[in-house]
Amino acid sequence: MKYYMMSLLLLLAGCSQQGSGTDAVPALGALANAEQCGFGPRPAKPGVLQRYAVGYNEDVCVPLVPADAGIILMGGSTDVDSIFSDKVRPYIQGGNVLVLRTQGAAGYNDYFLHLLQAASVETLLVDSRDKANSDYVRWAVQSAEFIWFAGGDQSTYISNWQNTALQQALHAAYQRGAIIGGTSAGNTILSSIIYNPDGVGSAVSQEVVQDFCDTNIAFSPDFLNAPMLGNTLADTHFKQRDRMGRLMVFLGHHQQHLLTGIGVSERTALWVERNGHTEVFGEHEVYIVRSDQQTMFRQTECAKPVIIDDMLYYTLRAGNHYHLFNHTSSVPPSRLSINGNNSVFYSPANPY
Repeated sequence: MKYYMMSLLLLLAGCSQQGSGTDAVPALGALANAEQCGFGPRPAKPGVLQRYAVGYNEDVCVPLVPADAGIILMGGSTDVDSIFSDKVRPYIQGGNVLVLRTQGAAGYNDYFLHLLQAASVETLLVDSRDKANSDYVRWAVQSAEFIWFAGGDQSTYISNWQNTALQQALHAAYQRGAIIGGTSAGNTILSSIIYNPDGVGSAVSQEVVQDFCDTNIAFSPDFLNAPMLGNTLADTHFKQRDRMGRLMVFLGHHQQHLLTGIGVSERTALWVERNGHTEVFGEHEVYIVRSDQQTMFRQTECAKPVIIDDMLYYTLRAGNHYHLFNHTSSVPPSRLSINGNNSVFYSPANPY
């Protein structure tokens, strides 16, 4: 059945490029109707909801195996093709792809349609709580085999989506076995603690190390509720924007919870399996940062420079692994300290 579906989708993609899908669409429709997932027909779309779609217009039911699903944490800038082709395409078997954002347009549609050999790709601009609570958005989220959160502003994602039907449907999709991922702001909202300055600004390492309670530091609670990302805090554009300092300060705000910081650099992605195993894809590094018995939070008080000694961190490159449950890796860790009293606040001076 899987190979039959894939061949139909390839035929449909080829026909759509030539302007005629008359042979493939009825066959794909028959297959979809034969394997109903029980979500019912597509609800009416609210007139104010912006939708961009390519491919087949109905829900194609694909049997998913939750234990084999994963989460993609991408660091921003150019997307990492290899993680989509290696992890998403064979798993969703020509299923439906949903892209969620609060601004932008259809930039992912053709890219995902062809790279993932998907039956359809739909982008929704869900920029209000009313839209996030609509039956249409609920249906689109819970019926997708792959859900992707585009980059943007995580504060708009949390303010419009937290505690809505969209979030409930996301949890249902996760339980069903959908792959879920995001880049930049779309990555940030997937960890259990979310850096969310709520539109005030963006924390800069050089500034926040000088004041533990900098006004750009704020957090929101878990949005996805994925167990393998429990007690994590994700950050993006990591090496390129020197965000090691700010991630260490963020961890200082949650030192009692022993969080694991996940800093993903641009053009890089981390695949996270449900058993806690991870793998790096792309051009640059992922940094795993956490405290242990040797770490000392010497000064973490408002209006004072931050002093943290001996934070543990791992520099992971393409093909490297880290286990988020037992905190093991074949890559040896390093130690890093910060002192906001100093102009060069890292020790050693270059953490990258």
